[in-house]
Amino acid sequence: VPPGGLVALSAVAALVLAVGVPVVLRGFETPEHAVTTPFLSYVPPPGWRASPADADTAMDAPSLTGVVHGPGYACGGEQYLRGFAAAALLPTDASAGPADRGERVARWFADTAYAAPDGTPPEVAVAPPWPVRVAGRGGPVDGTVTEATVRAPGGRGDCAATGGTVFALAAPVSGGAAVLLVAGDVEGGPTEPAT
Repeated sequence: VPPGGLVALSAVAALVLAVGVPVVLRGFETPEHAVTTPFLSYVPPPGWRASPADADTAMDAPSLTGVVHGPGYACGGEQYLRGFAAAALLPTDASAGPADRGERVARWFADTAYAAPDGTPPEVAVAPPWPVRVAGRGGPVDGTVTEATVRAPGGRGDCAATGGTVFALAAPVSGGAAVLLVAGDVEGGPTEPAT
């Protein structure tokens, strides 16, 4: 990787995950621990593990790839995750560019991951996207990061998180928008494991 070739999302991810997530659009050599998809690569936070191909991932949309799970815990007979990361290649058009796709993915994940068992949606606040530059095959590529802050509804018990933050990095690539989703709990549930 050329010097400065990877953009560390530490300024982004450190806000909730206290880790860095270097990202590179496909075309560069990637670090040994990188998760590589056909359109982007990223280095997951320390302690996060790739999702087994045959794992029960009911929340994972079919278009998500390169799925990585943060620390997990068992509580009340259920399994929970403190963090989640994945990538998607989504189509774009004149009415929906990469930034729009990133915001939609962030909202979808927040609504899915933090809803109550009865389907009551969480409160989701989405900040305006901010610009970032990531390494690409032909040089730097301008992308955006969208941040969604989530407050879970009541009725989730003492085990589930009550709040979280979801980031979606979106950048144009051949064929659409590469989106990297990184999410983590910020409050609620047991104190260990921490995000």
